[in-house]
Amino acid sequence: MTERPVQPSMPTRDQLSALRDFVLGRSYSAGSVAIRFPGEPPQASDSGVADAARASGALYDVTNVLCKRLFAELDTGRPSSAAEVAWEALLVIAGAWRDAPNVPAELRDLLPGADLLGP
Repeated sequence: MTERPVQPSMPTRDQLSALRDFVLGRSYSAGSVAIRFPGEPPQASDSGVADAARASGALYDVTNVLCKRLFAELDTGRPSSAAEVAWEALLVIAGAWRDAPNVPAELRDLLPGADLLGP
């Protein structure tokens, strides 16, 4: 019989804020490769750099949507199962940086190990 992973407990508002700020900062950093200087031509829309910029922008947007929903759920005092799914998704997103040296100490223990992220 296989064991199911333990569902993560709901975060505090401070934990959620720290996770949001960290992921948004990493997302912005990833997209910075596409920032162009005045007078330089824009990247070709089908280039890898343009794709990286779109991907980091999408990650930024998804993180904001999930956090906004989760903050609203936490404010109710009785988060729903949708809040649990949103939190789990945010942990998976942030888990990409689990071993980064700049992960805030208060987040490191919250992030899933590589074995929980799937194949």
